[in-house]
Amino acid sequence: MRIYHFKYLCILFFFLNSTFPSSYVPKPTNLFNLLYEEDNWEVFDSSSSNLVSTKKIPGKDLFAVMVEKELNLPKDVVKDVIMDIKNYNRFLKSSGSMISDEINRTSEYIDGYQFIPIRLPFFDNREYLFRIYPNGFKEDDSLSIVHWHLLRDQGHSLMKKSSNATYLNNGAGLWVAKNVAKDRTSFSYRIYIDPGGSLPNFLIDLINKTSVVNIFKDAIAEAQKRHRQKN
Repeated sequence: MRIYHFKYLCILFFFLNSTFPSSYVPKPTNLFNLLYEEDNWEVFDSSSSNLVSTKKIPGKDLFAVMVEKELNLPKDVVKDVIMDIKNYNRFLKSSGSMISDEINRTSEYIDGYQFIPIRLPFFDNREYLFRIYPNGFKEDDSLSIVHWHLLRDQGHSLMKKSSNATYLNNGAGLWVAKNVAKDRTSFSYRIYIDPGGSLPNFLIDLINKTSVVNIFKDAIAEAQKRHRQKN
């Protein structure tokens, strides 16, 4: 009987370790610090309703991107939207036919998967695993409400991998909320991501800027909708 139980415990252990990403994954702390710091951001576009800035990341060929806006919204509502991976497909409408799945949930973080189709000839689609946390990325981070980073490809059996998809494993992001008045909060989304492949750097930077603005716009619109429904 003991041998029987041990056999199935071994099978369960193998399944869990081959199905889900490792629970211990080091965070890209240096990258988070660079995204978190307020210096060296240069305004790229202030003509729209959102302020878009970029920052040169030392040792990298690409720029980090930040989009920000002052809003009358509770931080918790925005956080709930960002952590709602299961419904990304419903409210991140500007991302087209992006596929998002929640694949693992713990009390500290959620692991998710995304597949992003690229509507350009001769360019592969993109896919990645990511780990997202509903808090700051370090103990003295009092401003970030959510942080996430990409995970290495570990042959995840639940991934909808495509034969022509490039896997991304170099990237991280922060959602930051700063109080600016009694009923006003400055929300910003800051990311650095290298989409890989053979795209020229100027085109990657342009795609990243467009993507960040679209995600920010859609997430905030969903947060405003949910806030109205509560009140």
